[in-house]
Amino acid sequence: MEQSLGKRTAGSSSTDLLRLWQGDLVEPLLALLPLKAIATVPRVSRRFRDQQWRTYSLIARQTGTIRTSTSALLDAVRWTGRDERWSRFDGSSLEAWEPLERPEHEGAFRCRRALYTSRDIANRGPWPWHCLQIHTEDPLNGSRGHHHGGGLTKRLDSDEFLCIRRLTYSFQFRDVNEQVSHQEPSMEGFAAISLGPAGREFAGLLVEPSGIRGNGDGEEETWYELQWWNMNRTDENGTPIMIVKPGQIYSVELRFDWSVLRGVLGSADVSVKSLTGDKCHGRRTFYFARRPLTEINLYNYTASRASFSSVDVRYSKRTPRDVYRRGEEDLGSQSEDDEVLALRLQREWVEEGNSE
Repeated sequence: MEQSLGKRTAGSSSTDLLRLWQGDLVEPLLALLPLKAIATVPRVSRRFRDQQWRTYSLIARQTGTIRTSTSALLDAVRWTGRDERWSRFDGSSLEAWEPLERPEHEGAFRCRRALYTSRDIANRGPWPWHCLQIHTEDPLNGSRGHHHGGGLTKRLDSDEFLCIRRLTYSFQFRDVNEQVSHQEPSMEGFAAISLGPAGREFAGLLVEPSGIRGNGDGEEETWYELQWWNMNRTDENGTPIMIVKPGQIYSVELRFDWSVLRGVLGSADVSVKSLTGDKCHGRRTFYFARRPLTEINLYNYTASRASFSSVDVRYSKRTPRDVYRRGEEDLGSQSEDDEVLALRLQREWVEEGNSE
């Protein structure tokens, strides 16, 4: 009798817990539980998972954040292209790309698949990390090679004006010659991802050395910065997104807004966070010329080793909401005035951010 009574008690406790989670007392229960525990409960069983969004809604109502939470959820869904039926390019496999050539006198390069585990880099990370690795070398004559190429490319052959909407990927880089690269940092570029034909890109990111700087104590120090494409920066007006470290892995998201921005350019919101090493993140908004997406390129401008993973590009045909200037269909029509204006607007953006 005692054994059967124990079984009935255990069974009723389990039922009572489920009824409590599904019933009217769930609100005071949610008020007591920490957020991490609430996020863990749906893992217990399917019945708890069925109540997951109801409990999230109750928490939002309790804290007065229902409007903000709903807006954030719908915004996240919008950036998947659900309503506008965005097309997708999945660049996670080597077969999805074509070779992007590099002249022999600028140095050799090779591309391959690679796999990293926690033993290779650090305990914290997206393990196992599958990636595409591009190793770029200097010319054999001892000079320094510089070229927008030597890696992987995806060409989008379309008669339509294609607008890029969103780009996500993760990357890692290694400088193969630190002493040389910091001598002329503006001539260097690692782990470059660019949008548009090589040499005539309208947007992208790359890693650039800082150069040799004094730290105020009479010592020299160097670092690396993730930069917006073609900033033509000087020490005074450069706008790095964040400092990045060789060997660490970072995830990147770019969201492109094609609406009118100060008359001529679109804006790109760039957010970056570390996946290994110290937790850090960076975020900036940049301007881009509204031009059609015809190519996506991965490469190193100078000798280095870069790895890319989970490259995901969302794009669609131009819509009436996508404002553009007359003549922008011509891939070579980007004028110097646009370049100068972009840099001036970028400096104004930075000054506004520093004054807040």
